[in-house]
Amino acid sequence: MHCILIGVTPLSGIDSEDAASALWNTLTQQVETVDDFTVNWVAASTSYDEDVGKTAQLFCATTDASVDDVVEETSRAVSVALGDDCHNCELWASAPAILPLRPSAGYDNNLLIQHGGRNNEVPGKTSCEGWAASTMKEWGMFVQTALIDAGEVRQLRICINEEIATIEKLIQLHRPDITIGKDIMSFAEIASRGNERFDLLIRPRSKAYDFVEHTVLGRIAPTIERILDGRVNEDVDFDISVVYSKPGAPHQGWHADGDHQRGANDAGWEADGWKNRLAEPYAMCLFIPLIDLNDDTGYTQFWPASHRYRGLMGFGPVSEITGATWNGKCEAGDAIWYDYRLMHRGMGNTSEVVRPVLQVLFKKKWYVEERNYGTESLRQR
Repeated sequence: MHCILIGVTPLSGIDSEDAASALWNTLTQQVETVDDFTVNWVAASTSYDEDVGKTAQLFCATTDASVDDVVEETSRAVSVALGDDCHNCELWASAPAILPLRPSAGYDNNLLIQHGGRNNEVPGKTSCEGWAASTMKEWGMFVQTALIDAGEVRQLRICINEEIATIEKLIQLHRPDITIGKDIMSFAEIASRGNERFDLLIRPRSKAYDFVEHTVLGRIAPTIERILDGRVNEDVDFDISVVYSKPGAPHQGWHADGDHQRGANDAGWEADGWKNRLAEPYAMCLFIPLIDLNDDTGYTQFWPASHRYRGLMGFGPVSEITGATWNGKCEAGDAIWYDYRLMHRGMGNTSEVVRPVLQVLFKKKWYVEERNYGTESLRQR
């Protein structure tokens, strides 16, 4: 079984919105089997086709039939519907898992809470905790505006800047051979793969740690406990860090912070497999930017729903060409929550300021994060 993504670009005389509905009906009714293999059309979307300068209709199918045969049969059906010279039909991608596409109405109505979520209601939805849990299950992420206010952001940024300055002085003192921002390093307190990106653990009993533990957690504990099905500090623990990117940091590659656990189900080949087949999350991250994020400072780019499938690793660029990404351009104090299995990447920082993002990793107590940090301590020397 594989997933096939086909793009159909009307070339002239056809309204793309009208074409989308007609083409979906054509494909689901006329391309049901190819070479005696069932073809399941699971999703449709749109994206800009740079080659012809027009919007393409995207159609996603799962099947055991060969890619070439499905594309050929699809092109034949589209020719009948639109005319031989009125479209361009071609393969955009194939993958060993369903490729999540952007909904026709975009993501904001699906992902966004339009307030800080400090009460139990989400306007027009359900309880805050219930909506958050269902949204995390379906999309692997959601967004809250103004989780912490401007005054709290300023105080927290001061504390974080002190933490960064302290640890970088310790690196210079104890490891003068390391060029900060250029060299790869992995200590108990901080890690970096170079390229001006850093992941710094925040110490317990520090001002920043205390603020998160005693102020932020008080606002979000019910949401955490609903999603991870356990009480904070009993069934669920947390690590606090700051992920910061300095000017000149390039785009990251696509990745997920955590894998699908061995023996755990992903969403499989059914379009709605995420509802009842996908294993529940074992960890999730909370991002809180401490400056406003824009094209200059950079931000985190996400592929919503990519947490559903373990076979998507390496296919992140497909989300870019299909317009399936959600760009985390948000204000300081907003909060982005995401499943640890969700694919994402940090964008480059072309500004003249450091981009600090507070990160809180919430995880089941049995899960131990081993990939980011080393064992050598800079403080215990």
